[in-house]
Amino acid sequence: MQANVGHETSAERRVRSHLHWLGLRFRNDVKPLPELRCAADLVFRSAKICIFVDGCFWHGCPKHYQPPATNTSWWDEKIAANRARDRRNALVLTKAGWQVIRIWEHQVRPAILNKVAERIRRRLQSKAR
Repeated sequence: MQANVGHETSAERRVRSHLHWLGLRFRNDVKPLPELRCAADLVFRSAKICIFVDGCFWHGCPKHYQPPATNTSWWDEKIAANRARDRRNALVLTKAGWQVIRIWEHQVRPAILNKVAERIRRRLQSKAR
């Protein structure tokens, strides 16, 4: 597990590239709230939006997650803990007025990213009023 990189995945790069290409500007890999231990993959501070790009394996995608054949019980606990942490962080952010967007790595496609961009633009416009 030491060789696994915590950020800069190809899915994250594709999301950032597409949203930047659409003209949206954001901070990447930063904590939305100082007291939160996790960093969001993309943060739009003025709109209070954070995006997490979740890997299908590490976050237990209901469509694609397959536990490894060895040490299955350990992996089940690990993935369950990751999912519980994701829910806790989303709850903290939501209570603080943030909109949390989660994108599975298999969802990183232009059509879905265009819908995400539209959501972001609407929130930016409503905050500007």
